[in-house]
Amino acid sequence: MVTTTGRRTRAAAAALAACALALTGCAGSADGGDGADGAATITFSWWGDATRADRYEEAIDLYEERNPGVTIQTSYAGWGDYWTARNTEAAGGALPDVFQMDVAYLRQYGATGQIQPLDQYVDEQIDISSFPESVMPATKIDGEIYGIPTQTTVLATFFNTDRLGEVGVDVPASDLTWDEYDALLGEIGTAGGSADPQLDGSVQYTQIWSVFEIWLLQQGRSLFTADGELAFTEADLTAWWERATPLFADGGFMDPGRGEQIESDPLSAQYTASEISFYNFLVRFTEGTGGDEFTMLQVPADDPANRGIYLKPGLQLSMSAQTEHPEVSADFIDFLTNDPDVEEIFAMSRGVPISASAREGNEPAGLDQEIQAYWEAVEETAIDAPAPPPEGAGAVEAEFTRIAQDIGFGALSVEDGVEQFFTAGTDLLG
Repeated sequence: MVTTTGRRTRAAAAALAACALALTGCAGSADGGDGADGAATITFSWWGDATRADRYEEAIDLYEERNPGVTIQTSYAGWGDYWTARNTEAAGGALPDVFQMDVAYLRQYGATGQIQPLDQYVDEQIDISSFPESVMPATKIDGEIYGIPTQTTVLATFFNTDRLGEVGVDVPASDLTWDEYDALLGEIGTAGGSADPQLDGSVQYTQIWSVFEIWLLQQGRSLFTADGELAFTEADLTAWWERATPLFADGGFMDPGRGEQIESDPLSAQYTASEISFYNFLVRFTEGTGGDEFTMLQVPADDPANRGIYLKPGLQLSMSAQTEHPEVSADFIDFLTNDPDVEEIFAMSRGVPISASAREGNEPAGLDQEIQAYWEAVEETAIDAPAPPPEGAGAVEAEFTRIAQDIGFGALSVEDGVEQFFTAGTDLLG
């Protein structure tokens, strides 16, 4: 369900919904253009929870205070409902003036003219001068910028230091190879078999698309070709999924049926001691376990000089091609991206800001300091982010996860799973 926030949103949300459902081609703005006094109303939407909504509303109040005559009308939703709403609005030409964009959807909206290139606003209104250059390929389609990243995500390998101590397994002192990591997961599963609760090594990391991508990049391959086709082979996928077989046998991977019995993620529930996940989940895992200490290392790699790690601009801001207020929208994007007061409000809840000026609004301590230190270490050696994936990539990822889970449950062999994936993946991208 799409949620509107506060009094400023109800009329706008109703108007946008009516436009979208009637497919009448309404403009993205909630009211009809600049008034004689320069007043403007723009719409803004994002995915997230109520906590993120409160922070956005506080930031928007600050923007409106600084810009008399400008009104921002807002709405938000959870991830799935958010994109359902955007797709409906796009069909009716009624996208919000500004909205959160994920790299997985950038080509879908940019290549079809639903959002507009932002190059004309860069430097003049939107400052990207402090952004790491390695991030920018993931914001562009045919050389033009369609999304302005506010934060970047990057993978890390988490270890629950407290639980490893309980079962007598040492926390790694340095980054691991893939075989070393698998051996450690098996050691945890063996040592934790009699613990309460039983402790397994990790969830099945071979089902995670983003981890598979990093492994491919380490092999000099990628997920997709420039033409939008699968860029890896059946042999690549077979080698990847076969890593899971011995790990299920010795408790290195948690039994999927056991995972279905818990409401939270297994690492927060203390059912597992390690996970490859996004670095800003440190707060989530620490709070979920009731205060356990965690160690973060980089993703395993057989060659330390070739880790395949890049800064992924998952959270970007895009502008509707139908907006009646492009200058105001561009200024608002810059505000959310670069203003240190905005970052003081968000306090790294979206991750480490990509903008150097926004980071001035942070005085990180404790877990936030660990998160920022990890980001800074990775930023120094990060490779260029891949270009936005082709249309259909989200469905391909879902199929990848489904088949990998079937393999984990023992319902499908690796050989049959690989065959199924390449048949489905080719059709979905086609």
